[in-house]
Amino acid sequence: MERSGISGTGVASRTAMITACGRGSHLLRYGRRAVLEDWLAWAFVGSEAEAITARMRAVFGDSAQLLATWGSARSRFAEDWLDGSGAEQYVILGAGLDSFAWRQRGNVRVFEVDHPATQAWKRDRLEALGIPAPPELVWVPVDFEVESIADGLARAGLGPETTFVSWLGVVPYLSRDAIDATLRRLPPCSLAVSYGTPEDTWPPTVRGISLSFRAIAVNAGEPPVSRFRPDEFADLLTDCRFTPVEDRGFEDVEAHYGLPALSIANERITLATKAT
Repeated sequence: MERSGISGTGVASRTAMITACGRGSHLLRYGRRAVLEDWLAWAFVGSEAEAITARMRAVFGDSAQLLATWGSARSRFAEDWLDGSGAEQYVILGAGLDSFAWRQRGNVRVFEVDHPATQAWKRDRLEALGIPAPPELVWVPVDFEVESIADGLARAGLGPETTFVSWLGVVPYLSRDAIDATLRRLPPCSLAVSYGTPEDTWPPTVRGISLSFRAIAVNAGEPPVSRFRPDEFADLLTDCRFTPVEDRGFEDVEAHYGLPALSIANERITLATKAT
């Protein structure tokens, strides 16, 4: 079953809010130098944004902004790959507080796939903010207990045009069986997917912050359950009929976007393709 960015109570999950606050604070700090101009992130979180950001600074100290840069770069990597692919359809799995549909400058058709409670919450936030949904956005509410991703996308009108899928910040919270099932059910596409690595692979620079974040996630009822070495994740993708193309980590951010970064659990992001 897909894990959305919304908790079972229909409220945005704590980790989804932390990630959105990171993207928002990154933009406020760097302005035009920001890796990602996510002007909607703080607005989605609302009144809790300042308090969440202050708590992250208290827990992670100077590393808080480096983590925020990775959270922004993770999305930027996916969106740059999307742009390079020339895809006409963009499927965002577990979209949560993603704001690409409002930020894009093109006319890519965007399918936000999430639990119905997720989308009801998000649409309520948009209504409260007075922000209309762009015409390119297609809401795809899917209860994964009763409907597959493929069926939900078909119902929503996903066409035969070239498709790009992003699946960010979700894999660590799913069982391996659920990850495998999701990958196998995706249509032919390009895919940007992020994953965390096992503890024994963490460099010293991320060990302390990763253990601190794991405690936060466990306390919030969102414990990470799946970790992969890069070669293991590449093998999983291959078994599910994807061809891995590129794999990046926090150490690649400065070379691409000019700012240093760190990631929780040495998180990485992979680009892969699935042919017909």
